[in-house]
Amino acid sequence: MKKLIFAILFIGIGTFTYGQYVPKGKTSKAEVALTQGKLDIAKAEVDEAFKIDNKGKVTGAAKNWYLKGRIYKALYLDDSTEFKNLAGDEALEVAMEAFNKVKSMEKENSSYVIFSDQEISALYGSVLNKGAEKYNDNDYEGAYKDFMTALIVAPNDTTSLLYGGVAAQQADMYDEALTCFQTLADNGDAEIDTYKTMIYLYRTEKEDLESVLKIVNQALEKFPQNKELVQEKITTLIMMERVDEAKSELETAVNNDPTNSLYYYFLGYLYDFQEDYDNSIEQYKKAIELNPEYYEANYNLGVVYYNKARDIISELNNLSLDEFRKQEEDYSTRAAVYFNDALPYFEKAVEINDEEIQLLETLAGVYIRLKMTDKAEALEKKIKAMTDF
Repeated sequence: MKKLIFAILFIGIGTFTYGQYVPKGKTSKAEVALTQGKLDIAKAEVDEAFKIDNKGKVTGAAKNWYLKGRIYKALYLDDSTEFKNLAGDEALEVAMEAFNKVKSMEKENSSYVIFSDQEISALYGSVLNKGAEKYNDNDYEGAYKDFMTALIVAPNDTTSLLYGGVAAQQADMYDEALTCFQTLADNGDAEIDTYKTMIYLYRTEKEDLESVLKIVNQALEKFPQNKELVQEKITTLIMMERVDEAKSELETAVNNDPTNSLYYYFLGYLYDFQEDYDNSIEQYKKAIELNPEYYEANYNLGVVYYNKARDIISELNNLSLDEFRKQEEDYSTRAAVYFNDALPYFEKAVEINDEEIQLLETLAGVYIRLKMTDKAEALEKKIKAMTDF
């Protein structure tokens, strides 16, 4: 009977002990448990050890902070249902706090600082990869959250900010995307495509021209010679009905740098927009004088002359049949003057870039109008070869 009672008591005590594990606050036990994958025991032991803190022996040792970081890193990365909720969303913050504590306690080249840096690097890679996997699975919101989480590990990381902005944009989270991109810009880490994306979002999605202008100005500080940005600024000022400001700014720029063909080109563009074609022609010509290989200036100047000829042809086509017959030769002669004016600029543009189908088709039309049959046929063959697949 005694043996039976003893056996029952032993089983009862064993069951009670297993179900109610009581940590003793031993970092050695925590490390063994971590090695064995028993994260619940590892966490309980290290938490208790830091709670008890035997006269600073625990919190005063870098190796113990390093161990705590490793345990909470493991908890953060663990996806099992058994340990998932042991530390919740705070696991990553606790891990980083521990690793950073090590770095503040030790010399830069000490073993535990090196080990902590390696753990941080591995943690960063894991978080970033999580985001990348979600992005590839079209879970853009989830990807954005992971990329932002990576910033907890590496607060100054530009990759996470860039990827986070792209993911947020894909998720139609435009405010979040702009925050990411703006942070890159403010830190001097934004490339030209990042600025262009911000301009697009503010212009198209937010319809905020004031912010467009602000971003353009910020981008121009870093990329002062970028043609697209200059054009974007002028276009934005025009859309905001600040044409005089755009013109004044360009005229000042010309006075400060009279040999810069870019400024003359955009003055021509501005006059072009205002349908002041005589002045636009003058400015485009100045740009070409300074830079004969200026594709946009040659192309736009050709277009101005071409449109003058086209307007004359349109007038002719709107006449009555009798009037058309009477005045066709006169109208055609007048139009031919402008087609001839356009011709050298279109030809130069093609010489610079012969891949633009629209330009090639326009030039072929000019050849036809000017009865330059051989050139028209040769160009049409080239166009056909480029468009037949």
